[in-house]
Amino acid sequence: MKKVLIAIPILIIVIIVALSFSLNSIIKKGVETVGPNALGADVRLKDVSMSLLSGKGALKGLFIGNPQGFKSDSAFQLGEVRLALDVQSVFSDKIIIDEVYIDGPDITYEKGIKGDNIRALLKNIESFSGAAQKTGQDKESKEAAASETKVQISNFIVKNGKINMSMSALQGEKLSFALPDIHLKDIGKEKDGTTISKALKEVFAVVNKNIITASAGSLKDIGGTVEKTVKGTVGESVDKLKGLLGK
Repeated sequence: MKKVLIAIPILIIVIIVALSFSLNSIIKKGVETVGPNALGADVRLKDVSMSLLSGKGALKGLFIGNPQGFKSDSAFQLGEVRLALDVQSVFSDKIIIDEVYIDGPDITYEKGIKGDNIRALLKNIESFSGAAQKTGQDKESKEAAASETKVQISNFIVKNGKINMSMSALQGEKLSFALPDIHLKDIGKEKDGTTISKALKEVFAVVNKNIITASAGSLKDIGGTVEKTVKGTVGESVDKLKGLLGK
């Protein structure tokens, strides 16, 4: 009896550890399966480390490529995304994510004649999330949309982000500037939650808005600096010319 009593907690720990490993593989597979379908771009995840005991963990080495038609290597590179889950919700109909914390994302904003890569990703997400409502949709797409896991994200935080702007007008040069910090609350808080693709859509819409605002501000500052430099140079030249002419 004593041996049995000792064995029970050990068995429970073994089960929890096994479930944790399973959860890690499920998350990785989900990201690398749903991600490309929703974004229309390559999505890779190097590693997942989640603990069912604490409900905390991280996604490491998350890479999001670009849709077709864009030349830069990636749209997003996230070294580490920290997560905090409501453990009791993991095996329920709606997974509650208490916090997603992204620190220092590296974002490439590529703008071309036909638009920019971030809006293209957002458009792909919108098409994916609205697929179930479209008429004439194939059976496979309907089943894929219906089977998406429902989630709630209580806090989605992005800090210390860097944007690298790439556009033809810059002739191969890149401009880098800061992404304003982002804090979204209660995504999918409604009773049934929201799908992963719809949550992605909401997040990307806000990220896109912040990128556009930051880009416009940076270009304006750069334009002002260039204008002042040009005016200053021209002014100096005119003054020198007047001096030579004795006027």
